[in-house]
Amino acid sequence: MLITVSSIVAALLLHAAAADAGCGCNKPPPPYAAVRPAFAPPGYTVTIFNRNLDAGKTYRVGFGDLSTGGAIATYATAVRKRDLADGVVRTQLPVTVPANVPPGPTRIRVKKDDDLVVGIAATDFTTLQAPIALAEGDGQTTATCYRAAVGADGTVYFPVDISAIAQHMIFSGIGMSYPLLFGPQDVTIYNAQGFLMQLLTPDQAGIYAITDPAGAPNSLELIYDRHEFLTYRDQHAHIGGYGLDPSDLNWHTDGTYHVDHDHLILAIRGTVENVGPPTPGQTAPFELHVTTALADGTNGVITTRTIMWSTACVASAPVSATSTTTSL
Repeated sequence: MLITVSSIVAALLLHAAAADAGCGCNKPPPPYAAVRPAFAPPGYTVTIFNRNLDAGKTYRVGFGDLSTGGAIATYATAVRKRDLADGVVRTQLPVTVPANVPPGPTRIRVKKDDDLVVGIAATDFTTLQAPIALAEGDGQTTATCYRAAVGADGTVYFPVDISAIAQHMIFSGIGMSYPLLFGPQDVTIYNAQGFLMQLLTPDQAGIYAITDPAGAPNSLELIYDRHEFLTYRDQHAHIGGYGLDPSDLNWHTDGTYHVDHDHLILAIRGTVENVGPPTPGQTAPFELHVTTALADGTNGVITTRTIMWSTACVASAPVSATSTTTSL
């Protein structure tokens, strides 16, 4: 493998601080916004807020450019429920981002019959590519012909699904043939609800590293140490306290909000070497390598998986995924 399990563990052993950031539901609430979160893959839910919405009414929501016929429409019904920003009950429109919306800046228009009710500019929302689902254990996932969404401000987004992971893990990612350069200040981790989960500030230096193991023309490598979530899951498995409210899974039964740690979005506002800020829309195709390592001891097996993310790089190539395992 290009990035080995031992190398990413060794890189973080150079740092002395404990990996205790990013824990639990003790996060600042997401900020007020016309649409929240400001980015999402197809199939994920975003929520639109506007005083012109009426609870109980169904609206047609178009993602993309309606004027050219390129928008993809869906329908959603406005409801009154607690807002994660402040806990106040207000009218809002939860809507699932429809399939096949192209990644990149996306205009959203909410209509009732033929009347425009809410308009959200493409500068305020980015449709993302589908998340990569990662498994718990030592291994590497390679996505070939991968293309990442780029927002209107040049931020490159990488959504991941880590719902299968609860153990203390170390993650590492690098883009082959995509020379994205960045520093700690350029990296932000969000979740699918819009919570800011992690900033790579100096006081968190013990849980991340940025290296250049492969050199040009590849990206820098980001390594991140994520503490165990067995305790967190146990707290949410019982009725009372942090048990989830069955009427709204964004909240606990004790009235506090619930923070999803399973669906994360890595946002990098870096620079493409010798080019400048990434162009809004999608990146050019590249090969994304994501390595996972059990931080508290190996399981004795390295699993490798290759996903053909797109057929754009190889004409008529089938979309497939393969997996192999080897002993350490």
